[in-house]
Amino acid sequence: MLRGVHILLVCDDAERAELFAQALKYAGALITMCASPDEANAVMERLRANVLVVELRTAHDRARFIAAVRALPSERGGHVPALVLTGSHDDDEALRAAGFQLHLTMPVRAVELCDAVAMLAREPAAWPRL
Repeated sequence: MLRGVHILLVCDDAERAELFAQALKYAGALITMCASPDEANAVMERLRANVLVVELRTAHDRARFIAAVRALPSERGGHVPALVLTGSHDDDEALRAAGFQLHLTMPVRAVELCDAVAMLAREPAAWPRL
């Protein structure tokens, strides 16, 4: 389902990050994990992911990270499709306005996560794949 899709997973909870990564790897994705927005920004200077999956505890960290990504030129990942995972349905419009294409409310099942990533991986901005 996700074979050849490189995902940059940005999650500040190590246990959740591992669960998300296992589900995505099982579907065939290649995962690069980062524990903070700053670490993810540094990684984005070295590699190009097809999809971003972001689960950060604070709204400030989420907003700061996606703003930094969207400020990048296209060739450095500025238009990479992004999924955000939060604990609240209330954030949806603000998160989309900030630059995320999709928002899922946790808890999220592995199949829902993989389906959402697969949908984003079909976007033109997700290419080229590895």
